[in-house]
Formats: sequence, structure tokens, C-alpha cells
Amino acid sequence: LFFLTMITAFSNLSSLGMFLFDRSIYVREHRNGMYSPLAYYVGKVIQDLPVSIAVNFVVCVTAYYMVGLQSDIKHFAWFLLIATLMLCNSYGMCMFVSNISKNFAVANIIAPLILVMYLIPSGFLINLDSIPVIWRWIKYISFFRYGFEAMVINEFVGLEFANGDGNCTAPSSNATSSNGTTPVNPCVISGGEYISKQMAFNVDDKEINIIWCATSAGVYLVLGYICLRVFRPNEGK
Repeated sequence: LFFLTMITAFSNLSSLGMFLFDRSIYVREHRNGMYSPLAYYVGKVIQDLPVSIAVNFVVCVTAYYMVGLQSDIKHFAWFLLIATLMLCNSYGMCMFVSNISKNFAVANIIAPLILVMYLIPSGFLINLDSIPVIWRWIKYISFFRYGFEAMVINEFVGLEFANGDGNCTAPSSNATSSNGTTPVNPCVISGGEYISKQMAFNVDDKEINIIWCATSAGVYLVLGYICLRVFRPNEGK
């Protein structure tokens, strides 16, 4: 799941050059009054995103069932939604970076650095509770963390795993607890409990993470437009 989200996020780095290489055309045509910045920006997004989403869909379908993740349509639909939001975040961030960068070389340095910074507090490379206090603020702005956490919760909740600590004794088939119910098997750990212990994820936060991921995508797209209006209207004069 981590590498699938990473591939999705980094796949949009190629879009950095799309606006940068077309910038001189945009500046000339905008100065001639052919269209407004909003019309250009919306047209650019409408032109680019559907193609990226379609390619990402093919990758997700292939990788999802090849890896052997939960095969029911509900889990796959959530996975696809989260992957699409991750793609939109990455695209919006790349548009934002390209609009504040002077040239492609600068943009190509800034964007990967931001993505790598967002990877670290995702919960995979380091437990969220183990992040130094001075760096914990990054996890609150990392769309990668929100998307990855939502994907992990979607996949692991409802699964059961063998408890590998070597200190468990399975109860007999006819054993009952003091209240007459079947006791919990200490040799089995639920997927929700596993990700709570290993990654410090809250299993009830899937929907919240998806909402934050969608909000982040919208913020990046709006920031990209604002930077287009602020930094590029007088370029070339």
C-alpha cells in the first residue's frame, strides 16, 4: 500500500513541465486578451486530470488484484477513491510549485523535496507516536499521510492475523469465559489492533482522513490558481 501511494504521488512530477514549457505562450496570449487566468487554469486542469485519472485507474486495478488485497467491490471502491484523491493532491501541488518557480530546474528540486517530506510522517517509515515533537506538525499537512492511513485502515480492518509473540495459548473449542461467552483467542490479533500498535493509526479515522485528503487537494488547486494570478500576470513585460 505504501508503494502504491508513493507511485501515485510521484507520477505527477511529469506535470511540472507542462505549464512551465507553455508559460511563454500563456503570457503572450493572456496579454493579448485571449483568455483570463481562470479560464486557462480551469482548461488546463480539465485537460490534464482526466488522462491522469484514467492511467491511474489502470495501474490501481492491475496492482490491487495482483497484490491480493481484499477483493470485494466495497474495499476496492474505497481504495480507488483514495488513490484518485492522492493523485489530485499531487497534481495540485505540482501546479502550485510550477506557478511559484522561476524555471523547470527550480520546480524539479522543490516538488520532490516536498513529497519526500510528506512521506516521512506517513506511519510506514516511522511510527507516528515516535516522530520528534518538533517535526510532528508535518503530519497534519501531509496528504500522503492522510491517504496512506485511509488505505491501510480500509484494507486491514476486518482481517485477522496470527499473533507472533510466541506467548499465546489458544483456548479449547468448548472453553467459555466467566460470563458464558467464548473467550478471546490470544493467538489471533485483529487487523485494527495490529495497525493501532504498529503504526498508531486510529481505525475510526478512515472517513476523516478521506475528507482531509479531498480538502487538501482543493487547497492545492486553489493555491495554484492564486499563484498564477499573483506571480505571472506581468511576466514578459
